[in-house]
Amino acid sequence: MHYVTVLVLVLGLVLSGHANAMTGRDIAVKMDAVDTSDDGQREATMVIERGGQKLIRKLRMQSKKYGVDERTLITFDEPADVRDTKYLSWVYDDTQKDDDLWVYFPTENLVRRISGGGKKGSFMRSDFANEDIEQRAVDDDTHTLVEETTMNDRAVYVIESVPIPIKAADSNYAKRKLWIDKEYWVPVKIEYYDRRDRLLKTMVQGGIENIDGIWTATKLIMETPRRKSKTLMQYFNVAYNLGLPDDAFEQGTLKR
Repeated sequence: MHYVTVLVLVLGLVLSGHANAMTGRDIAVKMDAVDTSDDGQREATMVIERGGQKLIRKLRMQSKKYGVDERTLITFDEPADVRDTKYLSWVYDDTQKDDDLWVYFPTENLVRRISGGGKKGSFMRSDFANEDIEQRAVDDDTHTLVEETTMNDRAVYVIESVPIPIKAADSNYAKRKLWIDKEYWVPVKIEYYDRRDRLLKTMVQGGIENIDGIWTATKLIMETPRRKSKTLMQYFNVAYNLGLPDDAFEQGTLKR
């Protein structure tokens, strides 16, 4: 074969490979598309370990999609001092719109809206922040592919996600670093960094199961080393496409 022909073929293969390469945003879109359901619910046990103490909370989570937007309701059942506490979030795909988050405290019979810096606060004294319980829209961040590697003998993409300027002020994090399983498209590890590029905390996800055709992580551990604290979230009775009613996700029904 003529040298020039070989060179053209090789160059064509190289350019084709680059053209087909995944970008950080491509990977984020694939990860966001894993949940193909219209709605879903699950039960959870949350165990908070800090300073030799252990807090155990039981809760239920329901979510429903409204086109490209999503609403989530979290209801606490145990222990008695937090029973019927509820968090309702409305997450918008439009990056120019602020996501809405309300919390209902039954002891005060009061609904409060959490906004701005309030989303940086701790979620029910756990290692999760209020902002962590909201589903992020893909374009709330810019995503950069860092590398392709392995974790626990599985192929993963590693991306860095940095909040866009309009979202940055209300976040604890200057960036998140995610390890995303290439088969499941589920993040198996997330590191959270502050504005000085210091690691704040790490979340590891496991127990990945195919439930109703959707790859689902059923175990999460969020750890905050500087506080010597960690929170385990274990999901069970996960189900999708249940036809959940719209009124379950309205602010006016939180006091029911």
